[in-house]
Amino acid sequence: MTFEETMALLYLAKKLFPRDKSMGGSTREMAEIGEAWTELLQDIPFELGKAAVAAHAASSPYAPAVSEIRAYARKLTEPPRLSADEAWAVALGTIRRYGCSPVRDVATGKFPHERARENTPPEVWRVMELMGYRSMCMSENIDVLRAQFIRAWERQEQVRQEREQLLPFLPEAVKEKVLGIGE
Repeated sequence: MTFEETMALLYLAKKLFPRDKSMGGSTREMAEIGEAWTELLQDIPFELGKAAVAAHAASSPYAPAVSEIRAYARKLTEPPRLSADEAWAVALGTIRRYGCSPVRDVATGKFPHERARENTPPEVWRVMELMGYRSMCMSENIDVLRAQFIRAWERQEQVRQEREQLLPFLPEAVKEKVLGIGE
């Protein structure tokens, strides 16, 4: 987003939240806020920024912070995330479909866990791998397994959200190193 577009976004927010004094009063104050916002929102297209401010206005009586604009922009553009229960259903379906036989499939030449990994969403597979695919297959207490999976899933989602909130502000080289460490 350019400075001019950011200023348009700032004026839109000011119109949507007329009682909020944090949006700046004088032209000089608005320009200073606009410079800061431009630096922090430069990677977001103007139309997406407008949509994010509008989405925020529909759900909050307070003017948006840059972090809230970024969060709404992310929500508007990324595919919906699986809930913990949906992820568990995928994991359980994977276990039931592929099992954990130690024998290679004759048709594909692959072990069941290899086929399971190829056909399971990566974020679900990460939790299954963390818990141990074979251990999950062999578990006899489905309720305990479900609780452990959901706890691990929620932790993974929490870490993902924390990482997403930090990463937009990091330089590209540092961002790549941070993501490399996480993988």
